[in-house]
Amino acid sequence: MRNPSLPALTAVLVSTAAVAQTAPVQAPYTVQTQPGARSGGGTVNDVALWVNPANPAASRLITADQNNGLFTYALDGGELQAVTEGTSSSVDVLGGFPLAGGTSGALVLSANPTLTGLVPYVMDPNADGGGLTRLSPTAPPLGSGVSYGTVRMARGLDGSLQAFGALSAGGLRQFTLTPTDGGVTATPLRDIPAGAVLGLVVDPAYRTLYVAQQGQGLYRYGADADAGTTGTQVVGLGDGGLTSVGRLALYEVSGLDGYLIASDPNANTFVVFDRRTLGRVGSFQLVQDGGTDAVEQSRGLVAFSGALGTAFPEGLFVAHDGVSSSTLGDNLKLTSWGNVARAFSPPLTIAQQQADAGTGDGGTGQDGGGGVIIDPGGNPIGGGPGDDDDSGCGCTSASVPAVTTLGLLAMALLGRRRRG
Repeated sequence: MRNPSLPALTAVLVSTAAVAQTAPVQAPYTVQTQPGARSGGGTVNDVALWVNPANPAASRLITADQNNGLFTYALDGGELQAVTEGTSSSVDVLGGFPLAGGTSGALVLSANPTLTGLVPYVMDPNADGGGLTRLSPTAPPLGSGVSYGTVRMARGLDGSLQAFGALSAGGLRQFTLTPTDGGVTATPLRDIPAGAVLGLVVDPAYRTLYVAQQGQGLYRYGADADAGTTGTQVVGLGDGGLTSVGRLALYEVSGLDGYLIASDPNANTFVVFDRRTLGRVGSFQLVQDGGTDAVEQSRGLVAFSGALGTAFPEGLFVAHDGVSSSTLGDNLKLTSWGNVARAFSPPLTIAQQQADAGTGDGGTGQDGGGGVIIDPGGNPIGGGPGDDDDSGCGCTSASVPAVTTLGLLAMALLGRRRRG
């Protein structure tokens, strides 16, 4: 029997790998929120995760409600608090914000169309009513007079607190946030003409800002204020399995590795891209066991790689469900990242968990959130500078990359032909 040629074998393997993950896989969710009478239904626009540094299992989800304001939920799905100071179109949290007395805490920013600006809060788990407390209640909102549809925070290279606000009229504005006596001020750094922005996420290691532009796809910009205002399209609609694009999240395996996740609301899927290469890994849907009450029309997601108690020891994935038959409205669906990872074949990487999953100040370090600045030491396609070095990777995976498998098979074929 004639052996197949190496090019022919390569074509078959590449074709098989490309088709293998075309259809979305299904991952089960294990918990869902039960909105109370205050939170209404069908109005959630965004979600953020605050990690409790003293007790990660007691961490909280914060939702932005376009009719009611902010709501906090426990990881068991129970509603804890309502902050009804106008409406909210987006919310984010960043740890390490300096507070009075030399302490630090988590800063929460809400894009508030009613108050036309970004309204700052702090998360205090010991405060009465649930934890969210308005910072400087008598001060005007940050970026006052402008309506923002999306907000995300990050740290600059110098460790400064920064915010990215997507203007409802289109484009992005980047601020530096400066703590003041009992409050915070925002100084504009640059405006980016990015069109209608639906989702944002900052990759702190690669100093990259990913932007989901309505009707266009996924774009990449430099995260630093001196990086200019020109973006590069990463994936256009119709490419990479994206039929539409909404909110974005980052799952960090290490300082270098992980996944960029984009919501595709029209397809009711979440598309996964490799953090280094930005190549499409596959897509998944979040469903109840048995396939019922799947997540649909999602307008918010969170991916976190740290352990959050016994319920989520392998990290957490959260998605907003715009049509929840369980609660006759909309809600949040929660699952272990391990459930998502093992739905894929080969499985996605699950970050190696440390004994202490706390963050020190309540910042998640995820989705543009706080934490220390990591020297990247590598770069994705078109990303920041640095040598491609895997040192310091704290990750586990049962998968073998397709490229490695291809190389091994090719070597075996060549050896067989030589012996022949």
